[in-house]
Amino acid sequence: MIDVKTKIYSFFIFNSSFGPREGEELQRILFYHPSQTSADTQKMQVGLCEAVVKFMSTFSSEPCEALQTQSKRYIFYQPEKGYWMVVRIPYTTKALSAIGESRGDVVDPSVMYDLLKSAYKMFRMFRGLFKDFPIEEIYSVCDQFFTPYISSRNLSNDISDVIQGINYLPLDKNSFFKVLCFIDLLEVNYPHFKCISFIYNEQLIWNGLATHDMLTLYQYLVQTLLPKQVAKEIQGGAVAAAQRHGRFIHPPEGIHNKEDLQKLVKVHVMREDDSETKQYYLVIYRTLSATICFTVDVTDELEFEMFRSLDAFIGPQLSSIASTISEQCSIHALQTAQLAASEHKFVYFNRLNLAFKTSPPPNKLHLSTTIKPEVLSIIASIHADKKNLGNYGEIIIKTPDEYWITGKASNDREFYVIIQEKNANLKEIADEVRRICEAQMKGIFFYPM
Repeated sequence: MIDVKTKIYSFFIFNSSFGPREGEELQRILFYHPSQTSADTQKMQVGLCEAVVKFMSTFSSEPCEALQTQSKRYIFYQPEKGYWMVVRIPYTTKALSAIGESRGDVVDPSVMYDLLKSAYKMFRMFRGLFKDFPIEEIYSVCDQFFTPYISSRNLSNDISDVIQGINYLPLDKNSFFKVLCFIDLLEVNYPHFKCISFIYNEQLIWNGLATHDMLTLYQYLVQTLLPKQVAKEIQGGAVAAAQRHGRFIHPPEGIHNKEDLQKLVKVHVMREDDSETKQYYLVIYRTLSATICFTVDVTDELEFEMFRSLDAFIGPQLSSIASTISEQCSIHALQTAQLAASEHKFVYFNRLNLAFKTSPPPNKLHLSTTIKPEVLSIIASIHADKKNLGNYGEIIIKTPDEYWITGKASNDREFYVIIQEKNANLKEIADEVRRICEAQMKGIFFYPM
């Protein structure tokens, strides 16, 4: 596990239009981490990035993405016109030896670029667009959001950070229909509440958001909210009748009176039936290991009795469904354990619904230590450029240390296999990849003929 706040030199956000005149350079900086960095250093770093962005704009209409020096790499992301997010990280073998680190201790640049994108998407979901904030407010808003966000982030050279997706829980037909009937019945009886996700442990069962918003909400749940709730449950603080029958966990303190309704968080999301992003209240309810998320229109009048009635309705039914799902989850966990014990590693990703499946468990408590950072970097490069594989294609790469990396694409689905075999030839590797694909992904990934 790599602690972001100690493995990046700096992370900052700037807008050149906020301080156009000489002497106003600091006004351009909306956020800078680490905050104790001197003003002169902040101005120098941001000034360099401004110069690079302006210089590159004369050659291309595409925004600048990276700048590499002998010892550092700057990664740029422009989420909105004029707003730039930049992360500065150590780079090249010379830099690593100078600070006494090994290659495996530094996060791959593609992971850091995804960090910038994920940070902005999280900000947009819980705060809104940068451009919607008055200049006098945006500095404090960015500080309040990004300071805890960066401090809480931990990344690794693990495949789940290289390819960001959603871990789905496969259910049998009867169990899945129980979930659907429960959601339909709930929305009929409580029309103000629209279910947007149903998660068991860290696996998604049902989604009612646009795909890009679902990934952001999913990351918030499995990386931030649910680990805190599980920690409380393990410590015994929440193990009581309310724990068994369900409770509201968002807002974190629960909903016990009318005053608690004022603590409901607003989010900017696009539901499946929306044509654009809208603002909603976010309500999250948890029973046992089942978590269900709702949105309520911000124009609706919130009444405490409505939430009490919803609690009484959801609790018993969701407990019953969670017990049913736990049986399916036990079967799935056994299958996952068998896959993790496999000699060869594979990764599956669906660009349409962001489904993610891998032989090492995609759980931060059980990181993959068998896949080398160099191998993950190759997979990240193939995945980042869709042209590498096309709609139907295949790439086989052999590394100097006898790793065979195979990437296959079929109708927006990607399948990667990592094999370490010294005396294998190309045909043997291709046959083994086909065997793994047919054994592990039958009915999911259709192997091109």
